[in-house]
Amino acid sequence: MDIKVSHLKPFSRRFTVLPPVETIGYLPRKTTIMHQYFSGCNFSFILSGHGEYHLGTASYAVDAPCVIMQWPGEMMHYGPSETWEELFLIYPGQMQEFLRNSGTFAPEITPVRHIPMLSAVREAIGRLAQRLNETPIDPDAVDLACWEIVMASYATPASRPIEDPHIDQIERQLQSTLAGHVDYQALATTMGMSLATLRRRWAAYHPGMSFSSYRESYFLQESCRRLIETDDLIKGIAAAMGFPDQYYFSRRFRQLARMTPREYRRRYRAAR
Repeated sequence: MDIKVSHLKPFSRRFTVLPPVETIGYLPRKTTIMHQYFSGCNFSFILSGHGEYHLGTASYAVDAPCVIMQWPGEMMHYGPSETWEELFLIYPGQMQEFLRNSGTFAPEITPVRHIPMLSAVREAIGRLAQRLNETPIDPDAVDLACWEIVMASYATPASRPIEDPHIDQIERQLQSTLAGHVDYQALATTMGMSLATLRRRWAAYHPGMSFSSYRESYFLQESCRRLIETDDLIKGIAAAMGFPDQYYFSRRFRQLARMTPREYRRRYRAAR
């Protein structure tokens, strides 16, 4: 892989949509144990090998392929048992809030995250290598290539099993009961299967996404769409989505979007 260490902090950017990467490095056979504070927000993509990550009193196994996150102001101790292959991206410390809000940088959950599709990450890294070999370097294009690597680390296989009509039925049921309780055992019974079988078949179509996560995702997407694409009153949107209580709808929206429906509409409506 034709990537060494590239320092892009001095480069000015034309666009401010993506966080500006400061330093990029590729270590095909890293043996060093790191024990230090960081000033930036770092993604370390461990592509092969294994080791450990110690943070305070907690210890985490590092088994490739995975992503290690480092953030400013806390002592971190990590490294390979013998050697590992690593690509690292360093962003400015002041980008921490942006990265958290983007959903890509949440070290409070776990600083070590598994990569579902290593092939997608390696393909994105190949595109980054091409950008870094261009003369002159376009820093905005490099920022985009780095962001593609971060996104690729979340990718899951696109292929789905043979079509299962039960999955469509479950999705419709979840979408139509956003405000109420779903009895999953009863739902499984109506489909002639056990709850364990129902969960297994669901996981084949929605890997890594629980029933409740699907409902929350659908609720947020549909709520945002109606707030921006229609002139409906919030009370009407709530009722259309099965919430007879507008305040329950608004409270649920705020929990997920971190702002009220009115704030969301006011902030994003102008871009329509």
